Amino acid sequence: MNPVERVLEGELVGLLDRLAESLPQGMSTAVATQGAIRARLDEADARLSEIRAALLADYGRWRRALEDVENLWALASWSLLESGDVRSAAQEPVEQPAALVAA
Repeated sequence: MNPVERVLEGELVGLLDRLAESLPQGMSTAVATQGAIRARLDEADARLSEIRAALLADYGRWRRALEDVENLWALASWSLLESGDVRSAAQEPVEQPAALVAA
């Protein structure tokens, strides 16, 4: 389960817990007989499912974009090191920020 799925599941469990605490027993059976309310609940549930699916799809695209950036940086590093245009990080002097040097 990815981090977004964990957040969404946690929020859904929280909602169900709040509903279980606040609604009278037998409410789900009673709501089933209320056509207009039942229809609105069904619409809200469907919208919730659609938004969840969109969030997960967007998160998948986000993860792929992160991987693309990481891969491009690795390729750039490899390419520059192979061509000799850049010294390796181990050969470069490390500059210390003034606050750390003074401490």
